[in-house]
Amino acid sequence: MAIKIEKNKIGDFLQWIMENYSLYAPVREKVTKFARIENTSQICFLPNRTSLSLKPLFFPPEETFFKWKKSNDGYIIEDCLNGREKKVIFGVRGCDVRSLKILDMYMSEEFSDPYYTTRREDTIIIGMTCDYPEDTCFCTAFGGMIPDEYDLWLTDIGTHYFVDVGSENGKELICKDFFEEATPQDEIRRQRKIECVEYEIEKRAKIDLSETKNSFQQIKKGDNKIWEELSEICLCCGRCNFICPTCHCFDVRDITNLNGIEGERIRVWDSCHLFEYAQTAAEHFRKERVARVKYRIYDKFIFPVMRYGVYACTGCGRCADVCPAGIDIYEVLRRLID
Repeated sequence: MAIKIEKNKIGDFLQWIMENYSLYAPVREKVTKFARIENTSQICFLPNRTSLSLKPLFFPPEETFFKWKKSNDGYIIEDCLNGREKKVIFGVRGCDVRSLKILDMYMSEEFSDPYYTTRREDTIIIGMTCDYPEDTCFCTAFGGMIPDEYDLWLTDIGTHYFVDVGSENGKELICKDFFEEATPQDEIRRQRKIECVEYEIEKRAKIDLSETKNSFQQIKKGDNKIWEELSEICLCCGRCNFICPTCHCFDVRDITNLNGIEGERIRVWDSCHLFEYAQTAAEHFRKERVARVKYRIYDKFIFPVMRYGVYACTGCGRCADVCPAGIDIYEVLRRLID
């Protein structure tokens, strides 16, 4: 059965969610990002994606694994792994839903990172169709704006949101009086809205990477001159890595106080663009900037295809937004494929 919800009932629906789950949604501070909601007035109803992705909710920029303290009987270890949280994330866009599936592959399939998986479990996603794209968006290059997996998906059709149900968890959320049956005309409006926004994206993003194997080979055989050109302007500052919703490299550090009595082990984000990243006691594997520039693109479009058969990019375009050198990953791909 097709359903919809009036826009003036969204606040009541989200209030009900807050009473039964932890609610996360977009907020506007210095930038737009996802945060824990204590009052529905905090929620920022954006026309498209947030400035920051969902990644920090599950994989924070810095987190403590454990703390230790020396005692007369030895050492006391305090595990900082927090318990599970039943949560709903509202207002997620397709690029970020896809990024979570990519992070899952790295963080919970080959090996299980308990700090990530504990946060990831019991998560319900309520996604939303963008009203219009950002200038740097190219999600349609990966198959379209709507992801394959979600719990609920909302599309603005005027006075209502059309609601697609994608899972059993999603069905549990609609067992309330906030929803009503949608009409065939509502379904037509939904489809037109999606097609209209995707058309706006495709006017800029004229590449199609959905045929993964073919595109993978094209990228691999691309013009190598591009790496030299990019290395001339790339600052290797790492901003593209830190903003990326799928980058997952990290460093682990032990911090001890001056008297050596107590300390902690922490994890912090790292970047393959930074000079120290590939430096070891024996040698530096990517000392030249051109090697680091090339590795970043290969780590999105070559290596993950070899390992998992998918790209580690969702076309969100955030890296182009923050690059001080003005490098646009879409334009890099276009040159490699053309």
